[in-house]
This record gives sequence, structure tokens and C-alpha cells, in this order.
Amino acid sequence: MRKSEIHMHSTFSDGEFTPTELVGIARKNGVSILSLTDHDTFEGIEEFVQAAQGTEISAFPGIEITTRYQDFNVHLLAYFKSLDSINTELAETVAAMAEKRVLRMRELIDRINGVVPEKFKGKILFENVRKAAEGVLARPHLAREMVRLGIVPTTGQAFEHYLVQYNVERTNLDVQTAIALIRKCGGVPVIAHPGERTYSLYHPDKGRDYEDIPAQLDELKSFGLLGLECLYPYHEKINKVEFYTNLANKMGLIVTGSRDFHGFTTYQKPSLLGATPLNDEFFDRFQEAWG
Repeated sequence: MRKSEIHMHSTFSDGEFTPTELVGIARKNGVSILSLTDHDTFEGIEEFVQAAQGTEISAFPGIEITTRYQDFNVHLLAYFKSLDSINTELAETVAAMAEKRVLRMRELIDRINGVVPEKFKGKILFENVRKAAEGVLARPHLAREMVRLGIVPTTGQAFEHYLVQYNVERTNLDVQTAIALIRKCGGVPVIAHPGERTYSLYHPDKGRDYEDIPAQLDELKSFGLLGLECLYPYHEKINKVEFYTNLANKMGLIVTGSRDFHGFTTYQKPSLLGATPLNDEFFDRFQEAWG
């Protein structure tokens, strides 16, 4: 069984490491199947693919898109045969999503500047937050700037005291459109962390429970969904890997898994990259889908 990591983030979204550094960590950890799935951007993919050239790693482009499904948001992973297979329509749609992130960040900064202690009001500047991001802007970049300014001691406290409560929701691409765009490129759309409770199918506090998931997946499959991320840290923690794996197998969906590797932003050590005990048959099914 080959080691894989097909859900990871770089400095082009909200990860700790550059695409090149991630490839280096994968090589050190003996990972041979690898995909970069930054949030709402393809900007790091060229560097990622180049870094893996000439190595023993099978590296392919990916992305994690925040989409709208029914009345909530869900994360959709997508995997592609090559950078060339990503067509102009999808690339332009993703670029527009990145621009929405900029507008959202400006609004979020305005909100946070209005609720921090008086001596810090107005001190958070968009330009300084932007400097911390190589690609799309995300809340961890703002959290790091709040630590730098001394508003909070840790990025975790930035989220706990400010960035969750005062978050700015943006209108996201609907999931049916996203899946269609991915399939036009020959890509493999996969629902990310369906039971993680944030950007996921399962969220009992919002009225979405386990018995609702089969019908949700049935509808998503009718849109063109091909896979389900079953092996995932939170699923493992609450003993639900088998539940999702059985559902995926029953519905003919590709079973995938990951560490959702970010590095320090989610308190993950480099040794965790590629630690998911996932059967590598998913890669054969990806290749079948890619043709």
C-alpha cells in the first residue's frame, strides 16, 4: 500500500509550507501519491508539479472549493490529471472566487477593527494582512497579524474570541455548478470531511444528522459527484470512518482519505503528512476517471 496525502494546503492559501516544501516533507515521509488542494486557488499548482518532477512521487493538481449546497456551505475537493486539463472556464471561475475572498477580508478587517480593545482599533491594515499571504487570503492570515500586533497571544485565540463570532460569510459557488465545471475538465469531485461539522454534510446543531446523509449523497451523485472523503481525523476520533466508507461503497463513490494537512495553523507536525491508512486503489479509480 503506497502512502498518500491528497488533501493538503500550502502558503498559497492557509498552510504553513510552500508547495516545494510540502513535496520535500512528502519525500521524507515516504509518500508517493500527492495532491495540493489549496482553498479556492490554483496558484501554487505549477510550483508543486515542478517540485515533484524527477522524484518518485505521483503528483497531480487539486483544489478545495467552498460551495453552497441547499442552505449551507460544503467543501468540495477536486482532482485533475494535469495542469493542462484545467480549462479556462474553471480557472476564471476560481480566480473570481479569489477576488471575493479579498472583498470578504476587507469587510472582516473592518468588523474586527471595530470590536478589538480601544488601543488596537484601526491598527489592523489590509495591506499588512495581504503581505502574509502568497495566494488567496484566509482568516489564518488575519489571525497571524492580530498576534503580531499583540491583540491576542495566539492564532487560536484570534479565532476563539473574534474570527468565528464576527466572521463574514460570502456567497459561494453552488455545488452543482462546481461539480459540472470539474467534470468538464475530466476532474474527480469529492466531498471533503462530510462529518467534520464545519463546511460539511453532518451538523446536528443545524438540523443535519446522520440519517440525512444518504439522501444528500444521492442527490450530489446525480450532479456528478464521484468520491467521498471517508478517512479523516475527526471521523477517526468519533469512530465514524466505517459509516462513511460503507456509504461510499454502497453508492459506488470513490473512498478517499487525508490528514487535511496545514502545518502549524492546525497544530500538525510534518510527520503527520501522509499518515492516513488509506488503500491506494482510489488512485486507480482516479486514473480511470481521468481517462
